[in-house]
Amino acid sequence: MVALQIKHAVIFCGMPGSGKSIGTTVAQELKIPVFIMGDVVRKEVTRRQLPHTPQSLGSVMLDLREQFGDAVIAERCIDEIRKVSSSHIVIDGARSEPEIQAFQQAFDYVTVVAVHASPQIRFKRLQQRSRADDAFTKEIFLERDARELDIGLGRIIAQADIMLVNEENIEGLINRVRKILKDLFNLD
Repeated sequence: MVALQIKHAVIFCGMPGSGKSIGTTVAQELKIPVFIMGDVVRKEVTRRQLPHTPQSLGSVMLDLREQFGDAVIAERCIDEIRKVSSSHIVIDGARSEPEIQAFQQAFDYVTVVAVHASPQIRFKRLQQRSRADDAFTKEIFLERDARELDIGLGRIIAQADIMLVNEENIEGLINRVRKILKDLFNLD
């Protein structure tokens, strides 16, 4: 695969409810193009006319990987990324090494930023967020965590270039993410 015009991609990863989406919020504030990998799965769930539940999203995610390979979601994101003209982007939600490798083949530089929070904090956040695909019971939460870890999320978190612990206030995380993006992309 030939490198795209994107020179630098920053990829945020983390377990559900860890706060990785703060990366996209800050990127949008800084006018950096954002691509959310979960949107690929949500789009496919909608195409299949399934409900947006943790179970159907997880099932479709696994089915896509089984049918088209472990990097399919990254590859579909890369297809969308080809449509933008920017020297840098932010990607939310990588979950496996094959996805990271696909991005590394497509871009000159890739920086992986992992956001971590304890399971207790993440579960509480997901309950408060109340998005249709979030876990509302402890059992569903644990199933979702196991599914994410089974496809390799823990490995890319462990190998991330930058690790952010997000167990305090959101403003602190926002400020740390803003500094990271400005530093990595040489923004004022």
